[in-house]
Amino acid sequence: MAPVIECKRTVLPNGLTVLFQPMKHASSMGVGVFLKQGSLAETNSEHGYFHFLEHMLFKDTETRTSKEIAESIERVGGILNGSTGREYTQYYVVAIKNQAELAFEILSDMLFRPLFRKEDIQTEKGVIMEEMRSYEDAPDDFVYDYYFRNIFGKSPYGRDIIGTKKSVTGVTEKSIRTFFEKHYFPKNMVISVSGNFTWEKVLDLTNKYFSFENPKGKIPTELIIPAPKKNYSKHLERRKIEQFHIMLGVNGKKRDYRTVTVSGLISTILGGGMASRLFQNIREKEGLCYSIYSFPSYYKTTGLFSISSATSKEKAARCVELILKELETITKHGFTKSELADAKSNQMGSIAIGYELPENRMNNIGLQEIYYGTYFSLEDRMKAIKSVTLDEINLAAKEMFGLDKVHLSCVGDMTETQFAKIPVQFGG
Repeated sequence: MAPVIECKRTVLPNGLTVLFQPMKHASSMGVGVFLKQGSLAETNSEHGYFHFLEHMLFKDTETRTSKEIAESIERVGGILNGSTGREYTQYYVVAIKNQAELAFEILSDMLFRPLFRKEDIQTEKGVIMEEMRSYEDAPDDFVYDYYFRNIFGKSPYGRDIIGTKKSVTGVTEKSIRTFFEKHYFPKNMVISVSGNFTWEKVLDLTNKYFSFENPKGKIPTELIIPAPKKNYSKHLERRKIEQFHIMLGVNGKKRDYRTVTVSGLISTILGGGMASRLFQNIREKEGLCYSIYSFPSYYKTTGLFSISSATSKEKAARCVELILKELETITKHGFTKSELADAKSNQMGSIAIGYELPENRMNNIGLQEIYYGTYFSLEDRMKAIKSVTLDEINLAAKEMFGLDKVHLSCVGDMTETQFAKIPVQFGG
């Protein structure tokens, strides 16, 4: 077995957590900065602010214009991007390994020297409004947000990360800067690095570009949103479109290391690829849809297990009926030894392939720090997958799928009368 590649970790005097995993033969590198908060940390009056701020940090800084920021990375063939989630926000650079200092410098500039000019704020309001419209016009995107709104209701988990038209248009120079100062400081950040260089170089670059003083008395707010009650109900957004988009939700568990391992195997067997039960039984045998898949979602206090498909309105009821039949079969009879063995080899292969990319390593160690506060190596993850027993996975599946009712959110051209005929209980 190959030697274990450890993750180096330290905390700078200003409170910034620094992570590094070396990749001796990689020609590229990844540098990411994770903010330990996302949209769940917003108040009602701040709805959409983390996402808005993510956009604004790509605008002009004290030393560069937004064009100069983009040109400096694209000139060397690199990638600069960001994303806003419910529980964290990320900014990252992926580039050739000899551009590590550029990556540190650009991210530092963006995160600690933004200008928040009035004209940039106004421009970005327009950009985000167009982003909202693009989601509205894409039913496969819209149905996902629609589903979260419906299943989580008025809980912060049910709010759209992007915000609303009212909250976005209401952003001001003062409100966005106040929000920035409230959340963006070294103790609330993790910098995660992977590539072909040394720990000493990572520390030198971090100290050079991220040694900003943590504001006095400023500590991260550990905001734990109570687990929301899930609404097991039916919802239809009627639209004149060709396909009928289905999001079906069942019970899920909050994020922990074991849950992620076991749920990942369940999803692989049920709807993780072309060999999965849903794909084979609903697409291949019945021809009811083009795409169908399942995926778990994990958060600190709650979780979901979701199934997505798109079909014609004439086939929708049958499609949902067969999905529920699969879930019922699993709760009654469980998975087979061969299904579990195949899912294990699939997961181990996927993880191993992902480890070939510095960008994936950077994301992996960063998210493990945020969620677990520790590091699980590739070998640890392989051992965890191998250790899952048939009894364990079948019990977990029964706990997730063993409900009389499920949640159903759909978008498509169907009347309420037609929609009422679609089953939401096992056995139709």
